[in-house]
Amino acid sequence: MSTTQRIPHLHAVVLAGGSGTRFWPLSRELAPKQFVKIFGGVSLITRAVMRVSELTSEAGIHVLTNERLLDELRNHLKSQPELDGLTVDYLAEPTPRNTAAAIALAAAYVAGLDPEALMVVLPSDHILEDGGRWNRTLRVATKLAADGRLVTLGLAPSRPETGYGYIRMGAPIEGHADSEIAGHEVLEFVEKPDLASAQRFLASGKYLWNSGMLVARADSILRELELAGQRAATAESADSARIAQTAQVIGSMHPGQWTSDAARESFAALPSVPFDKAALEVSDAVAVVPADLDWSDVGSLLALEDVAEHDSRGNMLTGHTVDIDSHDSIVYTENRLVATLGLKDTIVVDTADATLVAAKDRAQDVRLVVEALRALGSPEIVESRSSLRPWGSWTLLVKGPGFQVKTIDVLPDHRLSLQSHAHRSEHWIVVEGTALVTIDGSTFTVTANESKYIPLGAVHRLENAGDSELRVVEVAVGDYLGEDDIVRYEDDWAR
Repeated sequence: MSTTQRIPHLHAVVLAGGSGTRFWPLSRELAPKQFVKIFGGVSLITRAVMRVSELTSEAGIHVLTNERLLDELRNHLKSQPELDGLTVDYLAEPTPRNTAAAIALAAAYVAGLDPEALMVVLPSDHILEDGGRWNRTLRVATKLAADGRLVTLGLAPSRPETGYGYIRMGAPIEGHADSEIAGHEVLEFVEKPDLASAQRFLASGKYLWNSGMLVARADSILRELELAGQRAATAESADSARIAQTAQVIGSMHPGQWTSDAARESFAALPSVPFDKAALEVSDAVAVVPADLDWSDVGSLLALEDVAEHDSRGNMLTGHTVDIDSHDSIVYTENRLVATLGLKDTIVVDTADATLVAAKDRAQDVRLVVEALRALGSPEIVESRSSLRPWGSWTLLVKGPGFQVKTIDVLPDHRLSLQSHAHRSEHWIVVEGTALVTIDGSTFTVTANESKYIPLGAVHRLENAGDSELRVVEVAVGDYLGEDDIVRYEDDWAR
């Protein structure tokens, strides 16, 4: 059990509404980039929650996402053993309107829970070094924030990167430092620079990468948005006061009402503006804390370069691969054999239902592929063949007109909800373990090589009461096979 001392009144808001289009096909709308586990075996959002779990107040972790992703995100985090016993508050914003509106809504909500609340706002899809230095950095930032400042965390640049925004540091702020880390005034925010400027920034030692992380009192966030709107110094900040006011109205509601028609309408009318533009760049109460931490925003498939060691020709090969005479390429496969021949500066990503082949210098343009697939109505941008659930997982094996076949894996001492379907019947064949199957009030024990038929409309449940994993092959037949054809009567996870 950790003895890390919590920071009084600290709440963490993890922003988890993005779909990660530049990380397709590893990222899907219902299983986005923050869900992937290829960087160290733990998903990025799980790591983000773990990073703040020992520092925040009790029940002080809030994950803000969109309505469509809410159930999938809850299912994902509840299935992570690293988070067992941790209380997480799941919130769905009325409609996506960029980070200014999202952060303002979170601030209004958290301020209602705790008028003295401090907030750390962090993305859910970054790789960031944990541990003592992170903890000390956050403590310095919260002390600055307690004085009413909006505090950004800046990363010490390691290369002349043109894909990030920069922060120019000013003088240290007296009285807000530990032996190694100090807060600084902010002189300037700089958009993504050209290479010459980035080289100059790196050489000067006065610029930091803008990490997108923020620490501030919840009421300071709303106050600075109000002031930014009154100043209207830029086009982006002109509506900042309206963002704060609308957020306070919706944030005072129960989160279950945030997706009501009235809340959606008022939230959708807000401008889609980043918080940096709406408040930070026009506020006179901004500070930055340099964070000398290993960090990556996992901004594109080029991040796969860090998954494994490179071979003698500069290739990163992961999974069941065979390569001949390729150079400086990335080949990632989850299951199938992928053979490559004579590639140069190429990315190959193979999943169960989709394969991407792209030039490395076009990695940022993978979103164009997603846009083209969306125009075609391709389901491969929405979800993958496998989906985590708090009770285990399922994997789609084959789907055709009027039928589909899945494997369902249920963890020991776990069970699915008591449920029924309006459009499909199901056949469950046990291939491993022992199942308890409830059908319309009767319970049956079903062992390997035995099966049960669940008629359309029957109230049913699948349970693994054993101490080893249960695997079932499900054959579903019906005129509609979507995951939303479900009525839950009892559920261990209150879905």
